Amino acid sequence: MDEEALRNWWEELLQVHEFSHYRAYAEDLTRREVDFLVAALSLRGSETILDLACGGGRHSLELARRGFTVVGLDAAAPVLAHARAAAAAEDLSVSFVQGDMRALSFDARFDLVLVMNSSIGFFDDATNAAVIAGCARALAPGGRLLLQCINPYQLEAYLRDFRNGWYRIGTGYVLREAAFTPQSATLQIAYRYLDPAQGLDVTHPGDQIRLYGFPELAAMLKAAGLRPVSAFGDAVLPPAPLGESSQWQVLVATRDRPESLRDQEQAPDAD
Repeated sequence: MDEEALRNWWEELLQVHEFSHYRAYAEDLTRREVDFLVAALSLRGSETILDLACGGGRHSLELARRGFTVVGLDAAAPVLAHARAAAAAEDLSVSFVQGDMRALSFDARFDLVLVMNSSIGFFDDATNAAVIAGCARALAPGGRLLLQCINPYQLEAYLRDFRNGWYRIGTGYVLREAAFTPQSATLQIAYRYLDPAQGLDVTHPGDQIRLYGFPELAAMLKAAGLRPVSAFGDAVLPPAPLGESSQWQVLVATRDRPESLRDQEQAPDAD
């Protein structure tokens, strides 16, 4: 397998088959996270939503079940194929698009852009900032961006139960090993998959995730023309503010309407 095929293989294993293996937990978590999105963002059901780095589409599908107009974007074609099949099986109206989050072509289209599960940070600082800028461009005036990122100040607690060790997926087992390099603020995650029944022993190319503290994230949002409006400590209900023990940081920022447009919206109707 070349590197792209290998990464697609791993994406399918971790984004589709892992959630299938732990289906009850994954479905419960997804419902709770979407409950949070609806409540914390006061969503009405009429919003158009971009689910960036959507993976197997678990958030996209649940949002579509609730009547939202959703576009899910991911780079891995095999994962999107599963998402499309799941949508077709339920007759859900949701669009899954293959694309690179570094080259978003959307312009002022969405009311909400979601970047869940620490999907920001897979590139260098300039590119990560460019991804956020692309999200900002994709928002309609008044639209909002929600970032769910690991809180680097609570990384030890976040990794406590799954820093290193084996766990089962399907008929095989995955070894997950994680380590943090403070000099670069980077979390390295390595995987190995063993399935003796199928004669498989596959090593992941390796992921490196740049972890940002709140001041860094807020600065990138502001540089992209977005205004941070709230910060939560998790993406489930009840809403909890970001605090010193929060393992997640969930930031919401808005693309303000131009002042001229705000003035028109606030102007009284002519007699």
